[in-house]
Formats: sequence, C-alpha cells, structure tokens
Amino acid sequence: MKTFYIETFGCQMNKGDSDLMALSMKENGFDQAASIRDADICIFNTCSVRKHAEERALARIRQEKGSGARGRTIVIAGCMAQRMGDDLLKSHMADIVIGPYQSPRIGEIITSSVQTKKSKGLILVSQDMADFSERITSALAGEKELHPWHKWVTITHGCENFCTYCIVPYVRGKLISFPSDRILKFIEDSVNSGVTEISLLGQNVNQYGLDSGDIPFWSLLDKAASIKGLVRVNFLTSHPMDFNDEIIRVIAGNPIISRGIHLPLQSGSDRVLELMNRKYTMTRYHEIIDAMHRIIGDFAISTDLIVGFPGETVEEFHATLDAVRRVRFDSAFMYAYSPREGTPSFSLREDITHEEKIARLNELIYMQREISLEKLKARINKTEKAIADKVSKKSGNELSGRTVLNHFVVFNGEKNDIGKESLIRILDVRGSTLVAEKI
Repeated sequence: MKTFYIETFGCQMNKGDSDLMALSMKENGFDQAASIRDADICIFNTCSVRKHAEERALARIRQEKGSGARGRTIVIAGCMAQRMGDDLLKSHMADIVIGPYQSPRIGEIITSSVQTKKSKGLILVSQDMADFSERITSALAGEKELHPWHKWVTITHGCENFCTYCIVPYVRGKLISFPSDRILKFIEDSVNSGVTEISLLGQNVNQYGLDSGDIPFWSLLDKAASIKGLVRVNFLTSHPMDFNDEIIRVIAGNPIISRGIHLPLQSGSDRVLELMNRKYTMTRYHEIIDAMHRIIGDFAISTDLIVGFPGETVEEFHATLDAVRRVRFDSAFMYAYSPREGTPSFSLREDITHEEKIARLNELIYMQREISLEKLKARINKTEKAIADKVSKKSGNELSGRTVLNHFVVFNGEKNDIGKESLIRILDVRGSTLVAEKI
C-alpha cells in the first residue's frame, strides 16, 4: 500500500482542506505515514497570502526534494498551486499540481493518474463551478482532529470582497456557501462522535448565504448554538462591512457562543480604508463596537492591522493609533504592508521606506502590548468558563487552554479535565497568559 504525508502552510482554511485531502487519500486506499520521510506521496498544501509564505513553502519543498525525494511523488496543492500553476511543473518543483477546488478529490485524482500512467506533469487548477469538490461530508465528521473534542466546520469557500491588498479572491475563487441543512447535520454528526466545541469557518462568515439565498449567518450561528451537546461555538473571520446587530444579538442570547470576537480593522483612516476597498468607515466600525458593549456587555475584541499602506501619511498612521486607543483591542495581528503581486495595490506607488514602515509597526506593537496587558489585568478576580486543551508546558500540575473570551489561561487541573469546560477564577497574569484556579 502506498503512503502519503500532508504538510500544511497558512490559514485554518488550508488546514480544513488538508483534513479533506487526508480523508480522500484514505478512502482511495492510501495509508497515512507518520513522517514525510516515510511517504511515497508528499503533499504540500500551500499558502499565497504573502510572498514570504510562498517563499517559505518553496524553500521547504526544495529542502525535501534535495533530501532524497527520488521515486516519490511531489504534489503541490492549495493557493500557491492555483496562483503559480504551470510554473511549478516547468521548474520541476512538483509532479502534480492541484488547486483548492479539486483538492478534496486528491485521492481519486492521484489514483486515476497512476492507473493512466500520468502521475507526472498533471495540473488541475480550474475554478469552474463544475469542478468544485464536496466539502461537507459525513465521513469527515467522525475524523478526529488534534483536539478530538473540537471540530472546524467550514461554511463557505472563497471571497468576493476584493480588498486591494489581498490575493485570496484570485486563488480561492468566488463566495460559495454550503447548504445550511448539510452544515447543521455535519455538526450533529460531529457531536455524536464526541465533539463538544466547534468553530464555524469562512473567509468572511458574515456573508454566508448571500450567494445562495440560504439563511443568513446570524440564523446559522443561532441554529448551530442550539445543537445539544455543544459547550462552545466559535466563528471566524468576520468583516465589519457585514457585521450587523442581528449577529450581536445572537451572541448575547447564546451563552455557549464565544465572547472572543475577531473583527479586522486594518486601518484607522477612512481614506486608507477606501484605498483598501474595505467598504466601511471608522464611524461604522465604532458603531459596531458600541453595539457590542451595549448588547453583549462582557466581550473581547481582536483585530488585524496594516501600517504603511501605499500613500499612508503620518496623520493617517496616527489615526490608526487613535483607533487602537479608543477600541482597546485585547489582541491584534499587526503587519507592515508588503506588496503582493497579482493584487490591485501592487501597482500603487509607495512613498514610505521599509525603515519607516517598521518604525510605525514597532510603535503600534508597543502600544497594543500595553493595552493587551491592561485588558488581561482587568480580568483578575473575575469568574469565567474555560476549556483546557493540554497540560501546561511549564508545569505538569497546570492545564492550559482558552476562556470563553478566547484569552489564553493556565489553571490547576487533571488530565481528565482536558476538553471539558471548567469554571475558573482569574488570579493573576503571567506574561500574556491569565493564571486561574478551578472552582
């Protein structure tokens, strides 16, 4: 029996695709190897979100090819496969190239290519709807993830927002919402197999159903949170353009829905947001935050921020700092703008040097770290619910996990508490982690 190994780069969407690929390979008679060195078929599920992500994947593939890949089949899948296509074959980086639309059928594709003796030089990167592969399968519901009580539930594929800095719409294609009845049945099947926590996943979950006329996202979230047996429901990623009061009310009305909400801001300047094609203003963003304070009350907010976008002035950078001060994010993913070939912003003139971008980024990071620490210290003496996912690396007597506000936490407990919801009291802050005791 031939063996395979999948190495995954990039976002959780890619990790979800890798689960589908592993299932497809097993269903087609392949055995999953313990390491890539033991595999006959080496599958690299790649990311294209930034040039650095592609360079890292290519370097890793070259490393593997140079360490004795002779006789093995090298398959490149995912977003980089979609973007680079033929170039990966011409440069002899890959034997087979498979795009995101086809990757869930990878076992069938490889089996067919071997049978027809076309296992070298095969490329499948069509974004025709007729070539879009099934994502919601009952067989996957029974497959265990790293944390067997948790299941990632992909509800959409692709994106049509076309933020000017983002490659995603070009490599993952248009928005495709999966049928709500199939999603809910998948969650029920997962719960029946032992899952107690789910994460609804999409490039922009708020746009669920807009392409298909299915139920809106807030309704899907509400129905998912009503499934008996679940103790926590998470979702990501949201877009401020579509984040409405109905979503906020559903969160407030369902105690098992996470109060840790990720809402990418990107910039505090309306002009820069317009250049980014984000389709909201700072006034609208603040309205959403104010509504969450009014309706939910106790919640945590995380975000994404980009500094140094082409044309960003010093005043516009300061507007981002002002927004961070006002919103007071619990955490943020912060980046200096990097031009991405294939996106509209790639052709924009850059007046800011790399050194200026890094200086702005460092100033933003310093401010956000102070706010993050202040937000964590404000949790001391509060009682919260947390799910432990492992024994703490620093102490065998402590468990680590996340609170319902999605803060990292360590607390006393035993191995049989892992994967279960515990009631805890916050005692202290250690670095960027809460320290608690189980009640």
